[in-house]
Amino acid sequence: MKLLLIALTLFGSQVNAQCILKTASLGNFKTVSGKEIQNCSIAYRTLGRLNADKSNVVLWPTWFSGKSDIICNAIAPMMMDTTGLYIIVVDAFGNGVSSSPSNCPGFPEITIRDMVNSQHTLLTKHLTINHVKAVMGISMGGMQTMEWLVAYPGFSDKAVSIVGTPKQSSYDLMLWKTEAALLTTAGKDEKSKESAMRMVSNVNLLNIRTPSFWLYTSKPEKVDSIMLAEQANMLSSMKPDDFLCQLNAMIGHDIYKSSGKAMTAMKEVIKAKTLMIVSKTDHMVNPGTSVELSNVIGATLIQLDNECGHLGLLCDQEGIIKAEVTRFLRK
Repeated sequence: MKLLLIALTLFGSQVNAQCILKTASLGNFKTVSGKEIQNCSIAYRTLGRLNADKSNVVLWPTWFSGKSDIICNAIAPMMMDTTGLYIIVVDAFGNGVSSSPSNCPGFPEITIRDMVNSQHTLLTKHLTINHVKAVMGISMGGMQTMEWLVAYPGFSDKAVSIVGTPKQSSYDLMLWKTEAALLTTAGKDEKSKESAMRMVSNVNLLNIRTPSFWLYTSKPEKVDSIMLAEQANMLSSMKPDDFLCQLNAMIGHDIYKSSGKAMTAMKEVIKAKTLMIVSKTDHMVNPGTSVELSNVIGATLIQLDNECGHLGLLCDQEGIIKAEVTRFLRK
């Protein structure tokens, strides 16, 4: 979830000339609830060159609060060998770049399925792409990847979910609902919303990594400065209303409900070859639900085991993830 800020630190102001922000107009977009997003727009960036037969497309939705620029410029090359691929990084609804509460008056509540449907419209109606090599994403991007598997079976050959989930665990819901309650209780007052975001930031810090990570990397006397810096980062990266919008979408995420199929039936529903990468120490997106589904559908499962929790992929010193994702996509 905080990969955006970490990537900025790791890669500074490095910018790939290919990763230019583009926007597509979706008109009045109908959500699964029946409400409409008026004058809906979806933003995206591309990396690489599209093959003549359009067989090298990798769709990459953003994570919670994430923006396409960091994925396109920094994270994608860090996570896999991008040679020969045409990567389309899409800004998910609610992130402040595509249609969101902060830039679209009357923006309704949305779901992860709405994010996926908008991406399908972008690909098929605007980019004339009717099939992709793979869909992949990190955290909420992994959730969107899972939703793609049941919303449009057969649309992708492969899927890669990194610290994502097919549905929220009980612990995940406790976390997300606590954060949502803090923001909802703040109401419309801007100062109250800012105060709530600071508290949400503190809750995130408690869950983004493990207790052991903080024990061995941060001195107690540095805690106040760490918390203040994280609060400032969160307030500068996302508007409270956008944050709550995506938060509520994650709270409702459950591919078994959206597909109307039980987990035991997923092997018949899911057509794409699937790679799931989870972190055993993840306190933010519990790995158990992904492990269960991987066993049912016969997915390739990689379980990271370090003290970095939800950010376990950034502690992958041996480059296991890049090697495995590259190998999986090249098969």
